This record gives sequence, C-alpha cells and structure tokens, in this order.
Amino acid sequence: MGNLVLLCGFHHRLLHHSDWEIEMGADRHPTFIPPGQVDWERNPIPAHNRARPRAS
Repeated sequence: MGNLVLLCGFHHRLLHHSDWEIEMGADRHPTFIPPGQVDWERNPIPAHNRARPRAS
C-alpha cells in the first residue's frame, strides 16, 4: 500500500483516461508527469505539498 495517492474523482478519471502519469519518488512522494501535448519535455511536477514557492 506504499504506492497509493489520494485523488479526487475528477483527477482519478483524468489519470485513467489521458496520458498523465504518476511516479512515486524514493522519498515516497508522488510526482505527476504531464502528457506531451501539455509539456513536450514531460517535466515532472511535484505534488502540491512538495512544490517550491513560485514568484508571481
């Protein structure tokens, strides 16, 4: 059960019906991988609780 990610229904369906992926890091935190049409380099996006602050 160490590979579970809690998602709302919308995002659960999005992952199953699109090219988004989730990878679990060595620290056991999820990283979201966008599809090529969103980011052609498919740069990983850390979960919100791990994201660094971004300048506006």
